[in-house]
Amino acid sequence: MRGLILGFCFLVGFGLPLSAQEVWNLERCVRTALDNNLAVQSADLSVEFSLLELKRYQFARLPNLNASMTGGYQFGRTIDPTTNDFIEATTQYSNGQLNAGWLVFNGFRISNSLKRAKLDAQASKATAEDTRNSISLLVATAYLNVLFAEEKLQTSRRQVTLSGEQLAQSDKLVRAGIRPENERLAITSQLAQSEFQVVVSQNGLDQALLSLKQLMLVDPGTEIVFDRPEIDPLALPDPGAFTAAAVYQAALQTQPVIRAAELRQLSAEKGTAIAHSGFYPSISVFGGLNSAYSNNFLDYTQPDYSNTKVTLGPDIPVIINGTQGTIAEYSLSGITFPTVSFSDQLDRNFGKNVGVNLSIPIYNNHTNKLAVQQSRIAEQQAQISAAQARQQLKTDVEQAIQSARAARLQYQSARDAFSSSQAAYQALAKRYELGAANAVEFAQAKANMDNAESQVIIGKYEYLFRMKVLDFYLGKSLTLN
Repeated sequence: MRGLILGFCFLVGFGLPLSAQEVWNLERCVRTALDNNLAVQSADLSVEFSLLELKRYQFARLPNLNASMTGGYQFGRTIDPTTNDFIEATTQYSNGQLNAGWLVFNGFRISNSLKRAKLDAQASKATAEDTRNSISLLVATAYLNVLFAEEKLQTSRRQVTLSGEQLAQSDKLVRAGIRPENERLAITSQLAQSEFQVVVSQNGLDQALLSLKQLMLVDPGTEIVFDRPEIDPLALPDPGAFTAAAVYQAALQTQPVIRAAELRQLSAEKGTAIAHSGFYPSISVFGGLNSAYSNNFLDYTQPDYSNTKVTLGPDIPVIINGTQGTIAEYSLSGITFPTVSFSDQLDRNFGKNVGVNLSIPIYNNHTNKLAVQQSRIAEQQAQISAAQARQQLKTDVEQAIQSARAARLQYQSARDAFSSSQAAYQALAKRYELGAANAVEFAQAKANMDNAESQVIIGKYEYLFRMKVLDFYLGKSLTLN
């Protein structure tokens, strides 16, 4: 932005559209540019992102609650997840958990991160404001270029008219025999030069209009009529009354680029505090609920004998109380057990846990120590950046005051020079009509007056721009009224 201010130059050119379109003033041009500018939109998104980051740290203070469910099949020899028994079967299972946790203390990391996020959000807003200021100043510069180009074209056209009148007067003198015919050539050359300046001025206006429309991101073919307020530059405050110290102190309070640098310096300081939190222990509490289901979880209290088969085997000799006898061997098969229902399994397998976790850092490969050292370097860099911003602002303010003072003197001098050249031209014109001056002298006087008038226009808008730059540093709105 500062380079754009210091690199300001006026565009030469002119063209005054006469139409019934709506008149655009500087405020409307600035508003349109800010609405359409992509850099402004990007800055606004950065602000939105930083605000979301701020919310993230605000919510980090709250406990967390998470639920999970797992389901699948196990094949072959495996462990039944509900009984912890080894089984040789295909098992369908599902597990469910509900866990909660709350970080009680972590070395003030969350609180410092929250403070840093607030500072970063404020810095993003200041940066976005600075972007808007930069675009506004560019638009104001382009707007003044258009006004300058329009006035330059009006002057060029007046000069063509005046040269035409001079040629007509010269023709009368030639026909009357007062002046020789070859003197007409000097006046004709002057007229051609004035007509050439009209073309140059028109091209300059077209370029100035295009530049302004490009800044506003509107269609170059859009017909726009610009407001031309009546401005007396000498009625503006005398920049000689401003001191660099007073303007600098005002700029420190109004320039968002300074506010952004100072906020980022504070943010870096919080970064160091965050890095120190790695040396502190952390405490958290947790709790959870869980349960499980398996299709191999059988209810052995309710056997089903409906399909039971009894198989008798051969008699086996035995001695019972000293007496020989036999017993019949038999076996049972087909006894089945029902699977415990899903709801009953959830109830039987329901578990709860609650506890406290304490984590004490002892040695972490110097990670925490290095993080603190890096954050301190970042803090020093932020301090230097803030000092550089203040230093650059002071330089810009001093240059702005000096440029405004020089522009005022230049404008006053140009006005005096124009008055003198205009008086000289009028005196020479009378002498020329009486035949006491030749056409070359007359044309030279006309050229001197035209050049002096151009210098007045240049000085006028140079001074207006320099005063607008001073208003910018003083925090005043960009307006020509």
